[in-house]
Amino acid sequence: MTSMKALFACVAVAALVLSCAQALPEHVPLEPGAENVEFAMEPPSPNTYKLIGEVRAAAAANDPDKAQTAAKNQLRNKAAAMGASLVTIDQDVGEPMLLQDKTKVELVGRAYKSVD
Repeated sequence: MTSMKALFACVAVAALVLSCAQALPEHVPLEPGAENVEFAMEPPSPNTYKLIGEVRAAAAANDPDKAQTAAKNQLRNKAAAMGASLVTIDQDVGEPMLLQDKTKVELVGRAYKSVD
């Protein structure tokens, strides 16, 4: 009976991993207005940009570059929805997903709005 419980536990864990993976988008189209949101390597001058808030994005795909692009598009979409025109990326984590041939990319950044 113990082996049956172990098998059930393995199946349950696999199902959980697969269901979580399906929640992450593989492709994220850039929404209107988000194409105007640019990436900056460093935080901008407070004289020209105001910090609006933190933005987070996550995506997963078989190709790590596609996952990265999808996560960046999601980040730009969220920043645009906040009224931002600039985003910095503070965290960029890519990791393989268990039991799948996919890479998960998570981005954490800060959104800025021009002070004009």
